[in-house]
Amino acid sequence: MRFFHLVLALLACVAAWAQDGWIRPASPDAPLTWGRRDGLVFGLPSSGGLPGPRGLIRVGVAQGKSGAPERVNFIAVEPVVSGSGGRFSCMGFSELEPSALDGRKGKRLSVVGEVAGELRTLPATANPAAQTGGVLTSSAPPPIQQLTVRIEVEPFSANGAHVYLLARMTDARPEEVELAVFHHPDSRPIEELTLTATMGNYERLRLLWLKDRVVDSRALYAGYQGNAFIEHENYPLEETLRYGDGDVLALCTTDEEDPGGAEVGGWTYRSVKLTQYWRVPGHDIQPDLRVKVNGRRVYWGSANTVPGGLAFENFELRQRYVAGQVFVFGLTRKAPWEFRPPIPRLVRRPP
Repeated sequence: MRFFHLVLALLACVAAWAQDGWIRPASPDAPLTWGRRDGLVFGLPSSGGLPGPRGLIRVGVAQGKSGAPERVNFIAVEPVVSGSGGRFSCMGFSELEPSALDGRKGKRLSVVGEVAGELRTLPATANPAAQTGGVLTSSAPPPIQQLTVRIEVEPFSANGAHVYLLARMTDARPEEVELAVFHHPDSRPIEELTLTATMGNYERLRLLWLKDRVVDSRALYAGYQGNAFIEHENYPLEETLRYGDGDVLALCTTDEEDPGGAEVGGWTYRSVKLTQYWRVPGHDIQPDLRVKVNGRRVYWGSANTVPGGLAFENFELRQRYVAGQVFVFGLTRKAPWEFRPPIPRLVRRPP
């Protein structure tokens, strides 16, 4: 009997430790930040949360240089609707399009509240700082905890898109957030629903890892002296890394040993050196999937030159939209050649 009680006590301790591994809003007015203490965190615009413009999901790490949640990048929502006028003219930009509520730049991002055990969509006018901690579930065996947060995106006025995301994390993969994309019935038909990491210049990401090569932004955009975005070709499915059970993997890294070593005013990087990546599970891959990047010589909204040369700014995987398809964003201290299982055909470090 004593042994049985000891086992129960041990299980209770394990359960308490697992629960404590999560970062969630502790009260209705707490910062909208979720994630793992041993990995990635993500958040929405809110008082006291990870800083940044409206219309963007914040992503970072819980254990950086400071030991507190540190912002590393932003993720924007960019729906493309079917119609005439060219693909670009039908694209929405969550961080750039004004809100219909107050006319300020940036679409409102809100979450789903949990009331009496049921999920309900909060109205777009709801205070974004008065939301929920998400839904935490467990599966067994083996015991894996999953946190799910539904993120509502204010309807896009310019192209008529009305979409939402399900953000999921598990304690088995603490360095990744899985983002499943969906549309509402009143949305115009969606052609693509892209999630793009928008702030690669912050860590100064210059190396893009593909199947047979590493692309250096300084060589790709050599000679460019402007202050706008610069981009060239996309990289199609056949040029991408394949990982695990056939997933597509695209990684970006800095070439610097300590990206926080350069003081650049408001753009000084504050966290540790990380590999940033997108992953699409094999079952969600569409034939037109491609990696897309662009670069900048100066920091956004300024004429301040990026130290060490032009870096990738936006970094994304684009493909035909299917409701529920998943894009996984990851932040890890592992270098690309340290991934397990090993990345196929990635045989050397960059020069």
